Amino acid sequence: MTEADLQALFESLAESSNARGMVVDSGLAQLQSSHAVEIPSAYRHFMRLVGPGSWGSFLHFHAMEHMSTHEEQLAPFMDEDLAQMLEPTADVLVFANSDNGDMCGWHLHDLVRMPPDDCPVIRIVPRSFDGEVIAASTAEFFRLLLVEGANLFGVGTLPLVFQSRPLERGG
Repeated sequence: MTEADLQALFESLAESSNARGMVVDSGLAQLQSSHAVEIPSAYRHFMRLVGPGSWGSFLHFHAMEHMSTHEEQLAPFMDEDLAQMLEPTADVLVFANSDNGDMCGWHLHDLVRMPPDDCPVIRIVPRSFDGEVIAASTAEFFRLLLVEGANLFGVGTLPLVFQSRPLERGG
C-alpha cells in the first residue's frame, strides 16, 4: 500500500466521521525533544487528517503531545518488582489504548535504530506486560484495520467509525 493510498483512506475516514484533524508540529517537536525519536509518517498523516479520538468506540488514539512510554504511564506505581516485569515493554511509546486494556506503540530503540516507517507496531497485552508485534509497520497497522478489518484485539472487526476527541489542554 502506497503512502497516497493510505492518505486516501485517512481522508475517507475523516470525511465519513467528520473528524477534525490537527496540526502536529508542536506535538512532534515535543516528542522529538522528550524521546529523541521521529514518529512514523503514517501516524503523523493520521493525526493531521483525522486527529485524536476513538475508532469504533474501542481504540483510542493519542495526540503526539500526550504520548508516553509504558514505563512513564506506570511510574506512579513503580517498585522493584514492577520495574523488572516491565522491562521488555518499558520503552514502548504508546500511541493508542483499547477498552480492553491493550496498548499499541513502538519500541523507542526501534525508532532510534531503524527508519521510523519500518518500525513494527507492538501490542502490549493487559496485566501481562508481554509485547507482541501485530504489524510490520504503522502503515501496515492501519491497512490491517482499514482495509482488511483484521481482528487485532480479540473483539472482531472494528467498525469504520471514528469519533474525534477534543484536544487536551495543558500536560
